[in-house]
Amino acid sequence: MAVQWLRLVVLDDNEGAPGLVNEWGWSVYLESPAWRAIFDADTSPRVVEYNASELGVDLSSLDWGFLSHHHYDHKGGYPAVARARPGLRVYVPPGETGDMRGWGLDPVIVREPGRVEEGAYTTGPLHSGWWGVEEQALAVEVEGLGLVVIVGCSHPGVDRLAEAAARAAGGERVALVIGGFHGPSTRTLDRLAAIADKICPTHCSGDEAKRYVRERYPDKYCGARTGTILKITGGGMEHERL
Repeated sequence: MAVQWLRLVVLDDNEGAPGLVNEWGWSVYLESPAWRAIFDADTSPRVVEYNASELGVDLSSLDWGFLSHHHYDHKGGYPAVARARPGLRVYVPPGETGDMRGWGLDPVIVREPGRVEEGAYTTGPLHSGWWGVEEQALAVEVEGLGLVVIVGCSHPGVDRLAEAAARAAGGERVALVIGGFHGPSTRTLDRLAAIADKICPTHCSGDEAKRYVRERYPDKYCGARTGTILKITGGGMEHERL
């Protein structure tokens, strides 16, 4: 069952914003009528805690978490999450989970694609041969719109992750892909543009990828940085804060 709306708050991105702190990393707070969740948790607990407070995000209210892959710029801030919400269930790809258990979290290893929560799907872990990384993406189905796909670093390829997200959700339309694209080729971005209605490159995507999407696909480009807030409904997407 799809959620009626989705609110997305960027807790940290490589690009900063006045009044907030940031560093190399990526973390997003997600809120729907059914649940509250966190996708990745940056590099530093300090950044997650400070920006969550400044942006009005109550980490103690989280229902679940999601980790795209086991790199520290996506995992390192989870101690802050654990302090605010001990025992939080976090969906993680295969890899070392002793640290997360030590922090007081409940990591659930994901091995297959499918539904994880109401309206929310995992691609399941995709392997990147070049980088040797097991990485998953999260897709949230918004009623009347389609899928909002959140990616971490896209080591297996952002186009592959978007395709896998659509399959995991039963072939739903991809309305938005947001997150780190890991310095993708123009060919990868062209394939992504054929899949997704809106494209929002952040984190490790690189300035060239942002420029290419903005110039080649101006109707699809969506900007985001630390502090960006998006409200997504069946009627579309709007920036509450850019």
